[in-house]
Amino acid sequence: MQLNKLSLILLTSITGLVPILNANSSDEVKLTQMKYFENKDRMKVDFSVLDIKKDFGTDYSFNASLSYDTMSGGTPIWDSISSASLKATGISSDERCKKNTNLCQNTLTKTDLLSDGQKDMSQYKYKNVQINDKRTSLSLNLIKRTPKRDEMSLGFAYSTEEDFKSTELSTSYLYYIDEYKNNSISLGLSIQNNKVLHRRENNIWKEFDILNFQLGYSRVFTKNLVSQANIFVSKQSGSLSNPYQTIIRYFDITNLDSPSDTVNNYFIAKEKRPTERISTGFSLDLAYKIKKNISVHTSYRFYEDDWGILSNTLSFNSYIEVYPKLTIIPLIRYYNQKAANFYKAHDSKDFHFSEGSYGTSDERMGGYTGITLSLGIEYKIKDNIDINFIFAKQKQSFGLKMNWSSIGIKYVF
Repeated sequence: MQLNKLSLILLTSITGLVPILNANSSDEVKLTQMKYFENKDRMKVDFSVLDIKKDFGTDYSFNASLSYDTMSGGTPIWDSISSASLKATGISSDERCKKNTNLCQNTLTKTDLLSDGQKDMSQYKYKNVQINDKRTSLSLNLIKRTPKRDEMSLGFAYSTEEDFKSTELSTSYLYYIDEYKNNSISLGLSIQNNKVLHRRENNIWKEFDILNFQLGYSRVFTKNLVSQANIFVSKQSGSLSNPYQTIIRYFDITNLDSPSDTVNNYFIAKEKRPTERISTGFSLDLAYKIKKNISVHTSYRFYEDDWGILSNTLSFNSYIEVYPKLTIIPLIRYYNQKAANFYKAHDSKDFHFSEGSYGTSDERMGGYTGITLSLGIEYKIKDNIDINFIFAKQKQSFGLKMNWSSIGIKYVF
């Protein structure tokens, strides 16, 4: 389900941490099982992923990842107390409209409306609706090294759910500026096509595309200090509205003979977002080995788009080798976000939208802050077998709390 992409991105961003000061090349197989859940009877996710890495000589590397996850729980939307109608007539049930039919000619199309009009909000409630879904995804990546050891890569990814499908092609090039490989520039480009099922529109599949470009620079200052900087630009276009999210729209039915007496009619409607989104940003990463057994990693990411969203992410984590077989990885991450221009919180004083305007009440499009705490443990059972555990929690300022844990095993051959 499209609603849960953010949750899984957040999960993989924690589990995907690797100590860049200790990078090495070897064949490996890794299996990870994760469990994720939110408070307020919200989403639960069981996530399994199998990662395979294989080198073919010194010039080629191949990476594959296969994942399967199940999602269940509730997501909050505006709904009628008796459950929103999927075949709204666009006609108001308000008695006032029967007396002033000429004032109640709603120009909203019926496909935008999910309920008939009401004179007040007593028949509407912001509540969880139950959802269940399954997702299977596959990603493949091939790396080719040139005689000068620069790297070219080609990638393919596919993900399918009951109501969402995604296909992605990507390519990148890593160029070493100096012969010692202490400075490098990387270019990356990806094209993604997504299809979303809109059940409320007679099960129509709609598409949106994402084009990403990234430019990076890495530098090795010493054997203990490495840095990386990236800038990125992304363009999304197509059907970007979430088919599950709803808003409250109002329609002015004020009697023209008494303009001072404002009267509104209220409808549940589908949320509406612009059909294009341009985003830009940059990230800075620094890894420093304090001692032979301790390294620290810090990163900062800035993001903004033409919807009005602006965010900052600051994270800090450390790899502490307690003894040769045991490594502890604590992490803390801080995130803040400015709301989209067309966002209104469901519990704000002015929570409804005028006829035809852009609008969303999706909390993830609002302004909020978030804190993530994570503790990872890696234990080397044998020279070629590692097992790892991760326990993490996140709290967001609008009240949502998330907890997840994972266990993984890696075999190097």
